[in-house]
Amino acid sequence: MPEGPEIRRAADMLEAAVQGKTLTDVWFALPQLTDFAPALVGQRIEQIETRGKAMLTHFSGGLTLYSHNQLYGVWRVVNAGETPQTNRVLRVKLQTADKAILLYSASDIAMLTAEQLARHPFLQRLGPDVLNMTLTAEQVKERLLSPRFRHRRFAGLLLDQAFLAGLGNFYA
Repeated sequence: MPEGPEIRRAADMLEAAVQGKTLTDVWFALPQLTDFAPALVGQRIEQIETRGKAMLTHFSGGLTLYSHNQLYGVWRVVNAGETPQTNRVLRVKLQTADKAILLYSASDIAMLTAEQLARHPFLQRLGPDVLNMTLTAEQVKERLLSPRFRHRRFAGLLLDQAFLAGLGNFYA
């Protein structure tokens, strides 16, 4: 499973391709998302944020696409109109005039309002993201010494996304 740094690198790649550009085509494979596609055409992707292993694609109209790659999901950047040869199942296509970002094989995908984003069960359980540039050593120390975490074994604590989000077996 990709860990936080891999998800952040993917988000950086996606942002470089489409951030600030107007969406010309939007397609979703999941029935619960298809009604959002027409409203997103003409909007821009303002930011692609990561929280641990979750990716949040923020649109100019206020909605956010939540995606979690889990074990098999992967994002790709292609030229607009390109259809790569792959055995993976396309779930999301967000296309601008020159580039498209494609999400394959992920199953944990949702469109969220700001209120839904604030209440999302997975995101609420996460601790601070290890790649958040505002996270300080002092904040990590405070969490480590807090009653919730202080008696935990360190190796197990590093895998606990509630302590710090984005670490996994490889980095622990």
